[in-house]
Amino acid sequence: MIDGPFIAWGTALLAFVRIVTVFVQAPIFGGRHFKAPIKVGMAASVTLLAFPSLPVPDPFPSDIRGFLLAILTQICVGLVIGWVSFLVMATAQFGGEMLDVQMGLSAAAQADPSSHGAVNLLRRLHFYAAMLTYLMFNGHHKMWESIFYSFQKIPLTYFQMTELQINTMIGQGSEMYRIGLQISSPAVAALFVAQIALGLLARVAPQMNVFMLSFPMNLAVGLMLLTISLPFILKLLEFRMDRNTEQVKDAIEMMIPQRNQPPPPRPIASPTP
Repeated sequence: MIDGPFIAWGTALLAFVRIVTVFVQAPIFGGRHFKAPIKVGMAASVTLLAFPSLPVPDPFPSDIRGFLLAILTQICVGLVIGWVSFLVMATAQFGGEMLDVQMGLSAAAQADPSSHGAVNLLRRLHFYAAMLTYLMFNGHHKMWESIFYSFQKIPLTYFQMTELQINTMIGQGSEMYRIGLQISSPAVAALFVAQIALGLLARVAPQMNVFMLSFPMNLAVGLMLLTISLPFILKLLEFRMDRNTEQVKDAIEMMIPQRNQPPPPRPIASPTP
């Protein structure tokens, strides 16, 4: 028979694993500028806060193999929640990446401490704009609420991935690319028209060095359109963050165990005359 302290420590460990894996993908907290000890300390603090209200799994794993499988399930639950919550940041980064490629800023990539790699300028600008918008609208508070909500709905020894959930996550990924194209579309469309104009100019005046003229022209047109469209981009990101909160909640509800529902009662047939 399993004693009470083992169940208490095991329940806390399972909750801790779920929170840590959410931090792996979560906005802001998932960046590498948050060191691993900081993430572990924050996850331990949240576990202590949530421990009094944690539902004890029934039945609790009675052997080490069952407990390891329960840990694996919580890793999967945390990764799903963190991945869905990061979609807004990924959308902003993709839009900035498209602008960097079209404006020729890919060669001006700089080192980013959050990813330990080379990141383009406008991609980083869009990421910081999305991060500030995320903090201004209490996105980190909503993430905590989602974690506590998952404890109430998903048992600490359970995980499921249905066909509906897989299709939903695929649709969310494709939606990320669509919104990213919407973010970059004003500047990209203007740059496309500018390239057509430069091509016509090269045909009319072959002696002109159109190639060297295209670099400052692309920068000027792209930055001008980006400045004009930036307020609309922030409004779009604000809307997507509200929508992302619902997506995280939907992802949690899709992982709720499905209980066997009783069949609906049959209608009583009226007696035939």
